[in-house]
Amino acid sequence: MNRITFILVIASALLASCSDDPRQGWSTKSVYPTQYATVAVNTFENETHYRQIGFLLTKALVTTIESRTPYKVTNEMNAETLLTGRIVNVELTSLSQNRSSSSLDEEVVVGVTIDFNWTNLETDRTIVERMNFEGGGLFVPTTPSGEIIELGEFEVVQQLATDVVDELQSAW
Repeated sequence: MNRITFILVIASALLASCSDDPRQGWSTKSVYPTQYATVAVNTFENETHYRQIGFLLTKALVTTIESRTPYKVTNEMNAETLLTGRIVNVELTSLSQNRSSSSLDEEVVVGVTIDFNWTNLETDRTIVERMNFEGGGLFVPTTPSGEIIELGEFEVVQQLATDVVDELQSAW
């Protein structure tokens, strides 16, 4: 048996051993609920003074949903499901201080706490709901880095968008 034939036999045996049910082992089935095709994402309400976080998070969620899931993001009138949420808290936490000046923060984490709800618009049933869902983004404001707070905000919304989309997966 030549090498190519051997590889094809092994590959077909591996594919044959895959299941449509992820609970049965390896699966070729989507990890996201397949009964939905569209989702609307409302701008997250913001209960904090960090106004841009809500818009940044909503934009990151739309991008992440379209790039990582089988769902198409559309407006609420045409959607089967709706993702809503609110930003409950934004907090800056100093991790370390500059050695030469103890009053300057060396590393700072932008912590964001959100609540979100994914709803089936036909049945008005909640598909996924999470409360006090947290994420954090690090930035270094002191020299030589001199990073601005927006870098930490960008990092935290990217991380939260990825984590929220992970939560939309089917319960195995």
